[in-house]
Amino acid sequence: MKRRRLQLTKGHRLTLYAFSLILLLSGAAWAWMHRLDEAGGTNDAWRNLKPWLLRIHGLGAPFFVLLVGTLLPGHVRRSWHASKNRANGAFFLTTIALLTLSGYALYYLGDEEWRRFTSQFHLWLGLGAPLLLLAHVLIGRRATRARDS
Repeated sequence: MKRRRLQLTKGHRLTLYAFSLILLLSGAAWAWMHRLDEAGGTNDAWRNLKPWLLRIHGLGAPFFVLLVGTLLPGHVRRSWHASKNRANGAFFLTTIALLTLSGYALYYLGDEEWRRFTSQFHLWLGLGAPLLLLAHVLIGRRATRARDS
């Protein structure tokens, strides 16, 4: 079957999904362990995993942003000009930008109040981002099926 102009190749799509999953799991696991640690509910073995989860998350983030960047000249530009899935796509890209900026801020912020706020913002936005990606994919597929019918 002929691939649609606006669809990603299977390899590109699977790589994007894999890095999305790595970021979601490493970030959510770190947040969960951090909460347990603050409540005194972890032992040293669990506590030693936290830095590794952050390292995995920190390594996966630039690769994910790079992958999203590869979508801009093709997928995003063609979809925007075709007026396809614009609102959800723009919202998703804005979410990625905010996650990138808040992740950067978490690394460099010194003020604990701002850091606490930024951490919560980053966590909740990061937990919601996969839902935005899923919505974007499903809306795009529905539009493709409707057009092909």
